[in-house]
Amino acid sequence: MSTSAAVLPSKELRQPLRLGQRRELFIDRYLIDTMDGARLTLHEPRDAGPVLHFDLPWEGLFSTYTTILTVGDRFLAYYRGWSTTNPKTERNRQLTCLAESKDGIKWTKPKLGLVDIDGSTENNVIQTFAQTEAAANFSPFLDTNPARKGGPFKAVGGEKREGIESFESDDGIHWRKSPLPILTRQMVPVAGTVFDSQNVVHWSSVEQRYVLYFRAWEDKLRTVWRAESHDFAHWTCLQPMRFLGPDGKPAP
Repeated sequence: MSTSAAVLPSKELRQPLRLGQRRELFIDRYLIDTMDGARLTLHEPRDAGPVLHFDLPWEGLFSTYTTILTVGDRFLAYYRGWSTTNPKTERNRQLTCLAESKDGIKWTKPKLGLVDIDGSTENNVIQTFAQTEAAANFSPFLDTNPARKGGPFKAVGGEKREGIESFESDDGIHWRKSPLPILTRQMVPVAGTVFDSQNVVHWSSVEQRYVLYFRAWEDKLRTVWRAESHDFAHWTCLQPMRFLGPDGKPAP
């Protein structure tokens, strides 16, 4: 039996969407008008067991916000640690850790020599909350902008007090922080913006700009906002994301 899925315009559009050579992920029926002998299927991941254990004194139960980058023939995992001994306050327990792997299964934690933890720099810590609030939700990415400025590694992170800061790196280990935050609460036209989640950024080759997604509060609800930049330094077009339900209408 043959199957087909026609890519046709939604009812709101008069002309078909021109996809060209772009790949499109069919996560809903937005790009699909009719289906004959086909259906959308969400494939379930297969649990292969734990591969990276957060078992060091500066990691612990609150290690989270893991981001994995593919760099050449290796994987780099960045995640938040939560020191049980070094800092004096709960907030200052947060720090950024790094792990490496060749196959994504066997991971090692390099001794970077960057941060003193309990009198030793033989650890995999990149930065601490005392150095920057971005240690709480550090979110790196590989900058694929062909006209990029700075190193190929970029990152954002931060919270309410300092705002979202940007970083760049040549090797993914030694990071340079921007002198000023790229986004502050005063720039977002809603009250309660705290940035206290993993704020995610990437280079959008389709839009030819950087796109940053961050969390804000709107009408006492958590919301997702978006900002755009052409140089990774100046951000504009701050606007809330709007989501459509299965019926194509705005979700409540």
